[in-house]
Amino acid sequence: MALVSRAADLYYTYRFIKVLTTPWEDTEAYELGLIDDNGKSLRKAKTSDEKDAYTIFFRLAFNFKRILEKLPFGKSRISSYAAALFLLREATGMSEEQIKDILTRMDIDFSEDIEESFFVLNEQLQPGVYILHEDILSPKTAETIAKAGTKVSVAEGTSAVGSMFDTAIYEVRHLATKQMVYVTAGDLHR
Repeated sequence: MALVSRAADLYYTYRFIKVLTTPWEDTEAYELGLIDDNGKSLRKAKTSDEKDAYTIFFRLAFNFKRILEKLPFGKSRISSYAAALFLLREATGMSEEQIKDILTRMDIDFSEDIEESFFVLNEQLQPGVYILHEDILSPKTAETIAKAGTKVSVAEGTSAVGSMFDTAIYEVRHLATKQMVYVTAGDLHR
């Protein structure tokens, strides 16, 4: 039974990586008019063929790919989106090594160290109001849920809720929407 499980895991990992590295225009969902050339959903699947081309597996992979494509080049490519990758890791159960492998296959360099901010003291983010450097994306839809230049509030005693690529991830409150969002210290400035 363990052999079958490992084989299935290997198959789905390969399939996931294949979807991530396939251009949008070469996907069946694009050919059927379900997504645009940026992977954004255009309409609901109706026919059996459309439902097969746009399953929950494909929607997850497409959303992950859309988040990765929004990453700017260079070191900030991972730093600004470490929180989104952290949430995706938690949602998918993928290991950090599997995510690194996908990023490598997509020619995304994550090898440089991610800078920690001077806002961190004794492994806690210092309380106060900060401004976001970058847009914060929803891990489910890849839509912007907090815009760059808007404010977040950090409560007293805010410790990391996890990490991604050795970068601490913090949960803070976005003041405009009152939503809790995940950020890195590098996403913040005063």
